[in-house]
Amino acid sequence: MTHAFVQSPLSSHQRYRGLLYGALVADALALGAHWLYDQNEIARRFGRVAEFLPPARDDYHPGKLRGAQTHYGDQTLVLFESLDACDGNFVMEDFAQRWSWFWRESKAYRDHATKITLAHLEESFDPPRAGSDSTDLGGAVRIAPLLPALRNENQPTNIAAACEQTMLTHAAPVTMDAAEFLTRMVFVLMRGESVASALQTTAALPSEALPVEAMLRQAESTHDLPTIEAVAHLGLSCPLEKSFPAVFAILLRHGDNIETALVENVMAGGDSAARGMALGIILGAAHGYRAIPERWIEGLLARSRVESFLKTIGLGRE
Repeated sequence: MTHAFVQSPLSSHQRYRGLLYGALVADALALGAHWLYDQNEIARRFGRVAEFLPPARDDYHPGKLRGAQTHYGDQTLVLFESLDACDGNFVMEDFAQRWSWFWRESKAYRDHATKITLAHLEESFDPPRAGSDSTDLGGAVRIAPLLPALRNENQPTNIAAACEQTMLTHAAPVTMDAAEFLTRMVFVLMRGESVASALQTTAALPSEALPVEAMLRQAESTHDLPTIEAVAHLGLSCPLEKSFPAVFAILLRHGDNIETALVENVMAGGDSAARGMALGIILGAAHGYRAIPERWIEGLLARSRVESFLKTIGLGRE
């Protein structure tokens, strides 16, 4: 008599840990080659980037060590601190204050959105009105810690918090739509849908400013191209009109394997850190914590901070 062994479904505990670690390891993996736009140069200098590396360009990430975060990940860690201090709740004023304090001391790279937001806060703008008009993906991908912290709240509450934290630095409607899309997709994945199915389901939902269905069609149109060629064709830069279709293209090819997806993302170049964090959130939620290579988790400099945060919100190790 033979017995069929069926893999047990992933727990929500594993999925929430997965999306949080997924975002941060993706960011750390991208650090070495971040904002290098020549794909041939990346391959020539580093080979296949499957391990954490220190940054190749000190003008963007000065003094960073291997396993550290880019400025996107750094701001995500600030959100950790705010959620922790506010008993797991998102409080815009607290996040804005901690975010501003971080930049007083940090030597992390200040992108356009950061510079504009800091200037507005110094002019005494209220936090909800301080954000820049940037349409870059980087503001939306900070949401990873919100989702496990607010896991017992309903979907509208999660979406509102995701959009509000994005608004601090990126007030353009398309960037808040991107945060909403990521949040909605995580909710779909939590039901056990595959990445491909969740992508189609979420893209079909109404979006006020971000043409998600059109972006998905753009990604699908590149199906005959290798991953890095598809991403180069769709666009390597930061704005959502380029970065979101590129994220979709990687998901369509490697949605079943988080390691391959994140490595291919780095090899594609450009703003691989923001794209990687979006991929890490989605694929971490889809496949769980144990699908992430242990060497990446062990090499993450922020690991102790992550574990402390997860323990505080009731998601310590099973």
